[in-house]
Amino acid sequence: MLEQAAEVLVAEPGSIWVRAVESSGCGTCGGQGCSTRRIAELFRRDARSFQVDSEIPLAPGEHVVIGIPDGSLLAGALRLYGLPLATMLLGALLAQSWMPGDGAALLGLLAGGGLGYLLARSGQAARPVVLRRDAMDTQMIHLKKG
Repeated sequence: MLEQAAEVLVAEPGSIWVRAVESSGCGTCGGQGCSTRRIAELFRRDARSFQVDSEIPLAPGEHVVIGIPDGSLLAGALRLYGLPLATMLLGALLAQSWMPGDGAALLGLLAGGGLGYLLARSGQAARPVVLRRDAMDTQMIHLKKG
């Protein structure tokens, strides 16, 4: 399971809107003096919010850990890159066999690429789910006297 820390923005019945919490650039530390963190701040993008399925009652401002199954990342990459590439090549081959010439192959390539793009966009995307509340958010510190 691929996991990511996130902050709850909006809570709805059965789902929440979250924003991913970024740590340092490499993810190994959050130290103030780490140069990797400083470099990562130069290339920081605006955080996007997205909807996540949740059976846990949560409130805005809480921190959670969200995840997607391991195989869904590879399946999504194959669908978004492999399917259009395969349909482009198939379209070019079919157009070339139907009408010889580079122009026909180019038109077949473009038509196949467009079809592959539409097919890839119409497929079901893996939706992340809330796995648990973030331990850092729920952890209490007890101090002993003396």
